[in-house]
Amino acid sequence: MNGDWTLDCGPDGTISFGSQQSKYPLAIAPEIGDADRDNQDSKLTGVDGASFGADTVSGQTDAFGLTAVGDTDEEARALYDEFRRLWRADTIRSTPGAVATLTAPSGRSTFGRPRRITPAFYPPGSAAIGITADFATADDLWYGDVEHLEVQIASSQSGGFVFPMRFPMVARGYTGASNGFLVAGSRPTWPVITIRGQILNPVVAVPGAFTFAAPTSLAYDEWLTIDTRPGRRFVTKNGVQSAKLTRASTLLPSASVRPGAHTMTLTGSTTGSPRARIEWRPAFTTP
Repeated sequence: MNGDWTLDCGPDGTISFGSQQSKYPLAIAPEIGDADRDNQDSKLTGVDGASFGADTVSGQTDAFGLTAVGDTDEEARALYDEFRRLWRADTIRSTPGAVATLTAPSGRSTFGRPRRITPAFYPPGSAAIGITADFATADDLWYGDVEHLEVQIASSQSGGFVFPMRFPMVARGYTGASNGFLVAGSRPTWPVITIRGQILNPVVAVPGAFTFAAPTSLAYDEWLTIDTRPGRRFVTKNGVQSAKLTRASTLLPSASVRPGAHTMTLTGSTTGSPRARIEWRPAFTTP
């Protein structure tokens, strides 16, 4: 890596900063914030002590102290204007659920939104402007590159009959397939699962992690997406957020996959060759 941090705001663009060779070198080391913690503790009425409930961890705020360095005051101001434009992330901040990607020099990324940005104007002739910028994350983890696995049910002609029978008659078998995968990293990670038809009432499961059952039918050109990532967490069919899972399905916030070896299974009633794809990023506690 070149020592730069990179902020990717999608449609609003990308900007790199941090190394001494960049246009925005760090003035001080980045401050990687501790996670915000909430608890359900309660005091015990009439007696000493406290009762501890479940603790939850949300995001954190990472702070950067930079300097926009130009050859002239005008160039420094133009560099600051460009940095501020990117840090506004206009498209992302106006889109509910959208996030920017902040990538550390190590290559690990976190996801969230740019927040406060404050300039420090130096005396005329300095050809520099100081920048303090905060980035709020969706959770307290850092992630490696995307990895994936696919499971596909092979087309079969040996299905049983489904009653009542309708003409033209269709043989529909309830079948399944599985495949193994390995999750790296030091912390459990949050997967995205996509099921593509042709399949009726698909069920996708990773033992010890999650089971998702969808009471729906997917044609050969339709798909169901289950996104368990913090700050996103939705189920969509053909890109529309109206799909549902059965009550027996795992809750999305409980569907993380721990590091180690796993097996994913896809089952359902099908006359075609449906498949399921799981995507994940190895998760770490440090950038």
